[in-house]
Amino acid sequence: MKTAKLTMNVLLLLLITLVVIGCSNKQETLLEVHGTDFTYSEYFKDVDLLDKRKSGAYYQPLPFEDMMSYIPDSMKNNINLIDKQNIPFEINEETAYLVTSKDIDGKLQHQVQYTYLHNSSYGRPKEFLIISVTEIDENPLAKYDSSKEKHDIFGNEIIKADLINGYPIFHKVTSTNGGLVYKYYGYNKEENRVSITVTSANELYSYYNGHVYHVGYLINGNKYNKEIQEQILALTRDFILGENNKENLTFSGSF
Repeated sequence: MKTAKLTMNVLLLLLITLVVIGCSNKQETLLEVHGTDFTYSEYFKDVDLLDKRKSGAYYQPLPFEDMMSYIPDSMKNNINLIDKQNIPFEINEETAYLVTSKDIDGKLQHQVQYTYLHNSSYGRPKEFLIISVTEIDENPLAKYDSSKEKHDIFGNEIIKADLINGYPIFHKVTSTNGGLVYKYYGYNKEENRVSITVTSANELYSYYNGHVYHVGYLINGNKYNKEIQEQILALTRDFILGENNKENLTFSGSF
């Protein structure tokens, strides 16, 4: 009898332990919320047509790892989350956003945004690194003639570098008082809505393996700092290529 009682107590303890572990590992649910607009590169929208999307569906932001469970495997295999310790500012908010839509041909597209923020004491973004990945059928940069221009319409430098195997990556560095707007997703809890933040930023843009990668960052007011620019370029390459990123790369201003 004592042995049977002991066995029951052990089994009960094991059951309680499994329940606790299960609750601690519970994945957050993806909930649809309100939203009305999309984010995209203002500079490259004429070639990728991501501003022409329609029928958007917006979802409440989740932690990075939880969001990975809700994106297609083809997209998941082309995302390599970076170590936040390598990002050159203090991060106090990390969230991932998922937006689905239809392209001009009616095909479903997924867009996921990974958001690293340093918010001020007032809750406003002081520094950020935003990485957006969007599914796309064809390489939009095949339609872009990079030999024609090295600056945007405001005079900010557009720098071309190699990503891998002939795929380029473009880096827009703010060097004037003007510039095209940069937009990224945020979440309004009171309205239960994915909103759009419109600001200015240094940007990177590339295409690889069926996805457009669009990065925006604001660090130390985006004062010209080549070391920071090269660091964010390297982090972007790590995010896109993962283990394929075997070579160190620094960018130059030549086309």
